[in-house]
Amino acid sequence: MIDDIRELFQTLIAPRLAGIEGELKAINARIDAMDSKFESKFGAVESKFDAMELKFTALDSKFEGKFDALNSSIGFLYGKIESFRRELSAEIRRVDEKLSAEIRRVEETLSADFVRIESNVDVRLVAMDRGIESLRRELLAEIRAAR
Repeated sequence: MIDDIRELFQTLIAPRLAGIEGELKAINARIDAMDSKFESKFGAVESKFDAMELKFTALDSKFEGKFDALNSSIGFLYGKIESFRRELSAEIRRVDEKLSAEIRRVEETLSADFVRIESNVDVRLVAMDRGIESLRRELLAEIRAAR
């Protein structure tokens, strides 16, 4: 009976297994071909990505250099502006001190002039008082004489 099963196996199943094995070899060959094709495509895409990465790296370096130069220029301009600000502040203080000194000088001159004018007015007022007093005495004398 084992021989019958073996013979049945060899006549029916073995040829089918051989056919399936051939089909599997064909499928494996197709898979290997597609795998090779995909690997070449992925390799091409990967090389394109590598080229793009190199370009981005170059652009990044270029922009980094430009930003460094811009930062340097900004720092230089900030220094100049700060220098101008200090110069302007010093000039404002100098002009303020000069104007303050001039105002004090004018105030002192006006004060001296005012004292002098006040003194002259006082002298004239005293003279006018004396003149009025003298006129009053004369008028009183005339009024007494006329009575």
